[in-house]
Amino acid sequence: MAVVQTTPAEVTEQERVRPARRATRAKTLAALLAAVGAGVVLLTIGRGWAHGDVTQPITFKVTATGSQLTGVPYALGLAGLAGALALFAVRRIGRYLVGAVLALAGAGTVYAVADRLSRLDEALHAQAGAQGLGSTTKIVNIDNNLWPYLTILGGVILCAAGIYTLARGRAWSGLGSRYEAPATRAAAAKPAGKVTARDLWDAQGRGSDLTELEELDAQPKADQPT
Repeated sequence: MAVVQTTPAEVTEQERVRPARRATRAKTLAALLAAVGAGVVLLTIGRGWAHGDVTQPITFKVTATGSQLTGVPYALGLAGLAGALALFAVRRIGRYLVGAVLALAGAGTVYAVADRLSRLDEALHAQAGAQGLGSTTKIVNIDNNLWPYLTILGGVILCAAGIYTLARGRAWSGLGSRYEAPATRAAAAKPAGKVTARDLWDAQGRGSDLTELEELDAQPKADQPT
């Protein structure tokens, strides 16, 4: 009766699947964080951020949305959303660039909102001037609500996604194998002939490890039972 043996190649392949799955989950987590952070920024920037009471030359209430006070968070939120999508396509160097963009977009959003909140009187005077009032406008009871703090939270999440990408992105793969050409998939599955330094470099970009396959090729083939 023939005895079924588990070859080293099968064991090695199974051992490589687990890190690949963990890397995919980590990349998905980073993309989700970036998408959530960018989404919070984009959803809250159009809300009413600040309000005040104009008492001179006429009396009325003036309000301003986040986009009226500053347009920086909206642009950075769009950049963060694009970066979340790009994480699934770029490879190692591009992934570092995307991570840096996400971190800077998040930090820039936090700075822009905090800077505007520290100068609400100036922003509301500018908003009153846009409505036709002159430099003698007097505004009292100036205050803000919860929306700008939620925008800051979105910026923090976006920055965290970028830092996480920079710290963990080295082990992530690029596009899935179904998006690659058949010749590329065949080359990734098993190298032909002797493994060169270029093969090792390309394999690292795909998330493969050709050194293990090279060692397996060097081992003598086990006799197959008949």
